[in-house]
Parts: sequence; structure tokens; C-alpha cells
Amino acid sequence: MHTDITEKAMLVSLNIRQWSARKHDKHVSQQVNAQYGSNGDAGRFNKVLATKEALKDIQTAVSAARTFHMEQTLPWGENGERLLPSRNYNDYSRRMRELKEDFDRAVDAFVTNYPEVIFEAKRTLGGLFKREDYPDPDEVRDKFAFRTVISPVPLADDFRVSLASDEVSAIQKEIEERLAQSNAAATADLWKRLYEVVEHMVERLSDPDAIFRDSLIGNMVKLTELLPKLNLYDDPRLETMRRRIEASLCSYSPDQLRKDKTVRKQAATEAWDVLTDMAGYMEAA
Repeated sequence: MHTDITEKAMLVSLNIRQWSARKHDKHVSQQVNAQYGSNGDAGRFNKVLATKEALKDIQTAVSAARTFHMEQTLPWGENGERLLPSRNYNDYSRRMRELKEDFDRAVDAFVTNYPEVIFEAKRTLGGLFKREDYPDPDEVRDKFAFRTVISPVPLADDFRVSLASDEVSAIQKEIEERLAQSNAAATADLWKRLYEVVEHMVERLSDPDAIFRDSLIGNMVKLTELLPKLNLYDDPRLETMRRRIEASLCSYSPDQLRKDKTVRKQAATEAWDVLTDMAGYMEAA
């Protein structure tokens, strides 16, 4: 058991709250249920209070933050926390601050434009529109929040409670087992990420007529650059495979693969060889 995990990583959770921009209309729900002879639990009618376009920039910011959060961290437990290696803390924090600023700007723009949002909703909803469905601008702003929470990784040795010694030992053992499972899951997650980008390359390049985007190589380069920060215990097998992919598959340019069929076939063969060798590690993970 790696008891030095508190020095190597921390737990981080990303908490984003948004205004749902939905409102249950009891009257319409009752009308529909009555029309079709169903009871009151058969369905609910929810009005859309703001258009997708009005909330688009906020949704874009939220999606970017959640994607980055998942990419830069490792799985841990069942309560929403993720494991953030200490070596990746600075990059994670810096980028997350930028993403929070993007979110705040989008929310501020939405609140500034809120009167127009209501005006557009009145036109869209017609007879379903009710001004009382819309909170005041300050209330709407308070419905949005973006926060990251950092906390230490719990260890069995930190467990303190007034119980019989055998009960304390049982609880400590359970915590140790959970830590071991979470560590294994974190390593398996890295192998899975690496496997998937190579597998995607094999699928695209094996078909000479298949179209692919520059991200086929770009995502692979990005992942091989990120892995050293996430390889929590410097797994030598994972690092060897990462370097192999970096030296071989990442060296191809998208344009080269599109224009030269011989090079494309060669890259597909190399990718397949890597995928085959990686399968054993995937099983172990």
C-alpha cells in the first residue's frame, strides 16, 4: 500500500450550479392528463424559460470545465471527488481559474441580457408566459456558481474514534482496501485512455477511405504530454508505452497520413502492433 499518497496527490471536486430555466406548469399538466384520461402522475409539462441560444455561452463554458477536469484528474471513490496528482496541481489550478473566468463572463453577459431573454420568452411561450416565473436579475445570478474544492486523501492511519480496538482495526482495514481499489482504478484509467486513442487511430487508418480530423494525432500528442503528470506512482510499463507511442505514432502528421497511402498503411500497422502489445497491460489493469 502506498501510504505516501498524501504527498503525491489530493482530492478535488468540481461543483457547478446553473439555473435550470425550466418551470413546471401545473395547469397545463392537469389539462393534458384530463384530455387523455390519465391520472396526475402520468406526466408533467415543463416550460422552457430561456432559449438554448441565450444559455449557449454558459453551457460551452461548463462543458469545457468538466471536460478539462476529467482529463486532468483520475478516478477516486464514489462521491464525485477525483484524484489530482501534486505534479499537475499548478497546471490544473491555472487553467481552472481561466475556465471559471469564462463561466463568470458568460453568466454576467446572460444577466445583462436578461430583460431581452424575458422579452424573447414572452414571444416564444405565448399564452404560457408568466412574468412571475422569472426571478429578479440578482436572484438569477445567485443561481449560478463555479467552485473547485481541494481536500487531502484520507488514510486509514488518520482514523480516530472512540471504538473498541477490533472495530477500529476493521474500519482501518476497510479504508486501506478502498485506497488500494482506488489506486488500481486510477492506473487502469490511464491505460484505458492510452488504449482508446491508439484504438481510434487503428480504426481510422485501417480504412484507406476513412476521413479523420487533425485531432486523431493531436489528441494522442496531448495525452502523451499529460500522462507523466498523472502517472501517480511512475508505473514503468505505462511510461515505456507512452514513450513508444510518442516516438512512433505521434511523429506522423495528419496531412502526411492523408496524402501518402504507403505512410498511412505503415502507421496503421505500427498502431496495431502497439494496440496488441497494450492488450496484456489492459487485462492486468
